Amino acid sequence: MPTRYFTNQQISDGYDLLCALKPHYYVGDRNSWWWPQFLSLKIENGIEIHGALQQQPNVLFCFASILGQNTKYENAAHALKYLYTFLYNTLIQYPGINEMIMQDEKDFKNYPFPSLASISQPQFSNMILKTISNMDLSYLAGIIKQAGFHNQKAQRIVLLAKNILQDFCSFETFCLKVSKEWLLAQKGIGNESASNILNYGLKREEMVVDRYTQKLLISLGFECSDYAELQSFLCNNLEQAKQLYDFDISLAQIMARLHGKIVEYSKKHKTKC
Repeated sequence: MPTRYFTNQQISDGYDLLCALKPHYYVGDRNSWWWPQFLSLKIENGIEIHGALQQQPNVLFCFASILGQNTKYENAAHALKYLYTFLYNTLIQYPGINEMIMQDEKDFKNYPFPSLASISQPQFSNMILKTISNMDLSYLAGIIKQAGFHNQKAQRIVLLAKNILQDFCSFETFCLKVSKEWLLAQKGIGNESASNILNYGLKREEMVVDRYTQKLLISLGFECSDYAELQSFLCNNLEQAKQLYDFDISLAQIMARLHGKIVEYSKKHKTKC
């Protein structure tokens, strides 16, 4: 992997790594968290160019984190779109909900996917969880087939939705009370998926570590195989990074954008995972 961006810089923590990558990889405007969602105002090449206007937890990432396992981003994105299209067509059939969605859809007419943006709002999160928890596994598997391992992923998505409702009663309570330990106890949720949900889904301070990250650090001379150790390295001094931006930014968003820059760097330099 080329390391010319790091030639004249000593990389001793996450702050140093962000300083090295920041000038070279654009991951969106001040509202962007890099990973797109249906509330993103503009998406290009899998990057949230113009982020959602309100930074709120989004149940979408609970499913996206599972769909994205062992497949290309494009495949997972298509599967997520098909899933949310099904959810839209289901929710719009309910009296009262129909009017809410149709009105909201007008407000999102300039978004890439107006109908999917309308049901991505927080007020529909519990209905989405209930709908998915009651889905037939084979039917869901057919919807998300493009993500690969669709039968396995369908089981895990339905089980996660059921367990969120069973243990927390609502998505709002889940956002406030869920721990990483709870997520790791769920079938099919490992360290990376748990971190994705906590950071991108719940907007918490949680650094995502993937194989791109590990390969990049190895190329820079670091040998960190333990997930927690890699996280610790990347989080070290990252609070300082707030001074690199000309707008207010949370540490959680900095973590999301750093992960995005690592992925974009790795994709450009053809890092295989």
